[in-house]
Amino acid sequence: MIQKQTFHYLLLFVILLWLALPAFAGPMLGHKLTVSVTDASNKEPIVMGSVQLQPLGSNAVTDMDGKATITNIPDGNYQLVVSYVGYVTSTTQVKVSKDVDMHISLRISDLSLKEVVVTAKQNTMGTSSKIGRQAIDHLQASSLADVMQLLPGQIIKNTDLTSQSNLQLRTLVNNNTSAFGSSIIVDGIPMSNNGAMTQGPFSATAFTGTDLRQISADDIDNVEVVRGIPSAEYGDLTSGLVIVHSKAGVTPWQAKAKINPELQNYSLSKGTSLGRAGILNLSVDYAKAWSDPRLRTRSYHRWNGNMAWSYNISKIWHIDTRVRMAQTRDWSGNDPDARQDGSETKNDYLSLGFTHNGKIRLDRLFSRNLSYTLGMSYAWQDSRNTAFVSVPGGLLPIITAMETGYHSVSWATQSYLATSKTEGRPGNIFAKIADDFYFHWGKTRQSFKVGAEYRYDWNDGRGYFNLDESHPLRPNANGRPRAFSDIPGLHQLAAYAEDHFVWSPNRVNHLRAQIGLRFTAQQPFSNLSTTALSPRVNLSFDVTRWLALRAGIGLNSKTPGLSYLYPDKKYDDRVAVNFMPQGAGAAVQQLLVYHTQVYDVKRSTDLKNATTTKIEAGVDVKLPWGGKLSVLAYHDKTPNGFGAATQYFTYPSNVYDASHGLIITPGAATTVDYANPARTDIVYMTTGKIGNTNTTINKGLEFDFDLGTIRAINTSFYYSGALSETKTYSTDLNTANVKTALLPSAYSAYGLTPFKVVYPSGLDYDLYRQYVSTVRVVTNIPSLKMVASLAGQAIWQTYSWSYMADKQAIGLIDTNLGYHALAADMQNGYLDYAGNYYTTLPASTQGIAVADLALNYKDNVPTKTMPTWNLSARLTKQLGNIGGLSLYVNNVIFYEPYKVANNNTGTLVQRNTNNFSYGMELYFNL
Repeated sequence: MIQKQTFHYLLLFVILLWLALPAFAGPMLGHKLTVSVTDASNKEPIVMGSVQLQPLGSNAVTDMDGKATITNIPDGNYQLVVSYVGYVTSTTQVKVSKDVDMHISLRISDLSLKEVVVTAKQNTMGTSSKIGRQAIDHLQASSLADVMQLLPGQIIKNTDLTSQSNLQLRTLVNNNTSAFGSSIIVDGIPMSNNGAMTQGPFSATAFTGTDLRQISADDIDNVEVVRGIPSAEYGDLTSGLVIVHSKAGVTPWQAKAKINPELQNYSLSKGTSLGRAGILNLSVDYAKAWSDPRLRTRSYHRWNGNMAWSYNISKIWHIDTRVRMAQTRDWSGNDPDARQDGSETKNDYLSLGFTHNGKIRLDRLFSRNLSYTLGMSYAWQDSRNTAFVSVPGGLLPIITAMETGYHSVSWATQSYLATSKTEGRPGNIFAKIADDFYFHWGKTRQSFKVGAEYRYDWNDGRGYFNLDESHPLRPNANGRPRAFSDIPGLHQLAAYAEDHFVWSPNRVNHLRAQIGLRFTAQQPFSNLSTTALSPRVNLSFDVTRWLALRAGIGLNSKTPGLSYLYPDKKYDDRVAVNFMPQGAGAAVQQLLVYHTQVYDVKRSTDLKNATTTKIEAGVDVKLPWGGKLSVLAYHDKTPNGFGAATQYFTYPSNVYDASHGLIITPGAATTVDYANPARTDIVYMTTGKIGNTNTTINKGLEFDFDLGTIRAINTSFYYSGALSETKTYSTDLNTANVKTALLPSAYSAYGLTPFKVVYPSGLDYDLYRQYVSTVRVVTNIPSLKMVASLAGQAIWQTYSWSYMADKQAIGLIDTNLGYHALAADMQNGYLDYAGNYYTTLPASTQGIAVADLALNYKDNVPTKTMPTWNLSARLTKQLGNIGGLSLYVNNVIFYEPYKVANNNTGTLVQRNTNNFSYGMELYFNL
């Protein structure tokens, strides 16, 4: 292990040394390209427009005169890409054999153009989709969550800001690994949730990744979603990658309002030129939502504020600096019009973020562009839960002990109103530096990227506590306070190198390869140090002018996060004294004592990063009439995901009664002689350790057909979908108590077992399948500046199966934590209550037949739901230059039939409910 980590750190050193090389690299000779960029309508220069020369990788930003210059260009054919917010991106082929001067006119992106893009556009390398501003507007998206419904296989849903929303690509289940969600990167900064903490036991529902509701859709310029194998530039991810680019550039004042029965969303934005001082972008967004306008038992409020400053420090140095604010409030409780009893749940969130991106165009041999990113965020997360605590059986012990020992506890005889709070203060620091350069040899071209980054996540919140610790909300093992500020922060170092290789032996055949390697070190140079190498390869080959094949294989590595690295203490409570005499004057004698056992894991020293191996292969076909067909098969496996690592601890727990240990004095308080127990139980307790014990396999088929356009009616047709399967199982130690029916009543009465039975691991699994397809018809009428779309989606199959295999016992763990194997030839033998094995049980010995420990399951069948479908319609109309109007209806024909619920029952249920919705959006350019 030491040698392996030494190699990884050596690799990091080499990459850092390479990043320092541009300072010493001399200039190179080549040609100069000068580009003038103007507005096609008024011929005004476009300031700070983006100019890229591909595959050279050189970038430039236009100056006050709309001009940009790229120098030291070798001879060759290139692709010039010019873009600006609110304009149609221009792509031009350029042949460079001498100095070149060019003029590019950009057209404003509006509905008067013949080509309007309101769907996700498929990219082949890395299997990604690009979603532009027109598509976001047509969707009437209120958050990033709404944008994701354009992806193949994603289900079209109503906007719902009252429920937390995260994104998990290519997986159908939320478990302890995928709970981190897809990685969300906003303007170069990952929205890390590694510092998110929870109170209580380890669970997949502890958190669900980045909440996409926080990100307002109105400030987004475009989104790229990588479902396949990402560039080595990106790490610390599980189920995919979402790259969000915010608006930056001169734009008019724009006011927007979205209204539907469950939502109101308002925004105001402006991008203004400061002359030579740069460009300032401002935006503010407010949204409020409720789950049901008739019964407002859930509500959500969101404020977003963004300020961005773009500036050219010199002709070669461009910077973008942003400050963000997000404030949200989730509330659930009784209908305000109903009787109030004080019970409610309220979650308040406030975050501040700073982002600074810089790009220096050096145009040197080993450094075309040197870029860097700096970011910091800090959040105030407060969760307040008020509820009535019931008292089952007429008596509820109030157990709050934090230390091991015997504790006299109070009790409640009637329900009470209690309030708990969780105060989290997660923070994140991110820094990144990257270098890219280019080489051209004969018929090959290579674009290189080299970079390094540092991340630090922490949480200095007060954690979980009760407002009144004498009346806790959860008066048991799961309700102990925990201070998040006691937990160390998480450091990560990473470095990567990547080569974009293109070989063109002729005009038809082209081989493209994206080959990268990423190194990650978690808690470097400490006893929790973990390193990971993530090689990644994407390949594409043009077989003919109309057929291309592609494939890829790569590894993703995900850091456990603070909640998993430093799990909470484990508490176990058992009754030691329950003396409750009744009658006059007996109250003073009543005594309730519990034995509390505390186990502190402190940290998971052998917990490693979860590593996902992603494999995919596909084909792209260009159709004769201009359409395109893409089909892709994928297989993603995470063999070492995060899960409970069963580790036992045993402890003695005494029980005292009136005959043993209790000192009872009439009229006086009862005391305990702890040296004289009536009974001593040996109790098994899990330590709360977390390990790499979960395996998840995702596989499936994705397809995306662009069926082309009927020019006569300017109507385009698209068909996309996905057939997905997720299988998940645990490789953790599989143990159980001895069946109650096999034991004397003394064991079952006190919840004890003489030993733990061990069964084979990995035989049980959960299996999920889903088949979703979507047809989209888009009609554009440029003369009316109007676009309409109709989307029909069918969910053909929803399948789930919690399979449990029949199993024989393979071993046992005794009270001394010793493991004893039970071989196949021992299945006909016997065990006594101490765990000793006998071929034939002695007449004087009580025991259990080993064969009786076998587990057998019946009626273990999968559940399949009937197909259902949905039809939604959208219309967007531009009102000249002053604004526009959008309308939508989801589940247009209100299709909510009664059908058989699933294959296991004959019950009729109403299907496709809660899908009907309608709304409108107005926007004005001021």
